[in-house]
Amino acid sequence: MAASKPTAVHFSLIFFVMAALIGAVMAYLNHKDLGEANAKLEQAQKDSQRDGAAVRKLDEELQALKKLIGNEQEDVGLDSKTPNTVIGATEQDIKTHAEVLAEPTIKNTLIKLSGQLNQTKTQLAEEQSAKNALEAQFLALKGELDKVVDTHKTARDNAEKDLADNQKIKEEEVSAKDQQISALQKENEEILIELDQLRETDAKTIKDLENKNNRLASLVDTLRSRLDQIQKFSFEKPDGVIRTVDNSTGVVWINLGQADRLPKRMTFSVYRKSHQGIGRGEEDIIGAIEVTKILGPHLAEARIVGDDIFQPISPGDPIYTPLWGVGRPETFAISGIIDLDGDGKSDMDQLRQIIENANAKIDNEVTEDGERLGNGLTVHTKFLVIGESPNIDNAKTDEQRDKMQEVLSKMKEISDEARLKAVRVVGINDFLSYIGYKPQRRLYVPGSGVPSKIKAGAKKTGTTAGLANKSLTGTSPTSEIFRAKKGRKKPANRPY
Repeated sequence: MAASKPTAVHFSLIFFVMAALIGAVMAYLNHKDLGEANAKLEQAQKDSQRDGAAVRKLDEELQALKKLIGNEQEDVGLDSKTPNTVIGATEQDIKTHAEVLAEPTIKNTLIKLSGQLNQTKTQLAEEQSAKNALEAQFLALKGELDKVVDTHKTARDNAEKDLADNQKIKEEEVSAKDQQISALQKENEEILIELDQLRETDAKTIKDLENKNNRLASLVDTLRSRLDQIQKFSFEKPDGVIRTVDNSTGVVWINLGQADRLPKRMTFSVYRKSHQGIGRGEEDIIGAIEVTKILGPHLAEARIVGDDIFQPISPGDPIYTPLWGVGRPETFAISGIIDLDGDGKSDMDQLRQIIENANAKIDNEVTEDGERLGNGLTVHTKFLVIGESPNIDNAKTDEQRDKMQEVLSKMKEISDEARLKAVRVVGINDFLSYIGYKPQRRLYVPGSGVPSKIKAGAKKTGTTAGLANKSLTGTSPTSEIFRAKKGRKKPANRPY
């Protein structure tokens, strides 16, 4: 009987048999034995009968499967099996760990499949029916899955709609806020522009007022100076007068004493009888004296420490010092650099000693460092004594220049304050003349640390003893007087 030719049925049967064999081989490679494959197949059949809840957890299971495999790459690797995919990494692991895993080959699998082909022909029909059953189950599961997917799609559409509505509401609220912010910003810009205009106007007004005030202040100072020159007026009064003069010993007696609380070593400036005003200027001062002994309630002895040979001190000449007053302490303000002897060094401590030794005090001070001390000038401030001003051109560093500018600023500030509060401003030289300060002739300087060489009173001896006290170098008193007055100009009203 002739053999029948292969038909399409035979090729289909062979294809299905080969597919079944290949699947069995793959199951063998992955699960080591057929028993495990059958168990997993049964488990898969059971899993395929589960309801749609398994589909919803499919993604979670996939992630759990990746974690179980140990390769958690984001791409599974169906299209490109690179080491960055799950499949590629798994194959790489199989190659790397060949000693642990099985090593089957396709060639050996085909040899085994050829031997088992005849046995599988009889099972083809059964497998085909099983396949149809599986397909029916698959379609049923797919229908359930579609229902679940539709449900999720509907829920997602509703959620997206709600999100769009909420986003629209938020956008409308943000747009309203943006409009409000824009309006506020515009209003703020208008306010800032108006504020800048007001500031410019106010600054100009303030500048004009300051200029006007400075012009008026300058005018007041000029008029006040002219008025003083015309009236020759002074609020200061003499503290006492010269009662007796002993020109041979250089000793005078004044009408002040213990009852007037006159301290020893107090210095006075001596004015001519026809003075134009006590405490006005040096042109009225003809000498200076220093108290050496208190003799009675209203009597004291003093030593001449400065005189004028053209206008000698005589009885009846008024004496004055701003440092001392009968029964009241005087108060002064000091401003600027105080240099009493012209050596370029500060003598502020010495001036403070002179003032404090006279039972007076300093209530305000502008130091050489530009610091303002005190609580401001008051009606009790007698004089504002102005010292030297720093010369900015002599500054060697920026720090020195800044300090000098600060001193000048504080000096102007206290001078303006004195002008407003009617406190008289005098220079340091006039002040020293008023108090009778003569450093080149005095035997005792308060605060210097040098003990006084003045004896308690003058000896009432003859002319020889007086001359001995008059000169410590042995020269004649006449030559000493003319040497001390060398270079002094003769008064213009003198005919000789």
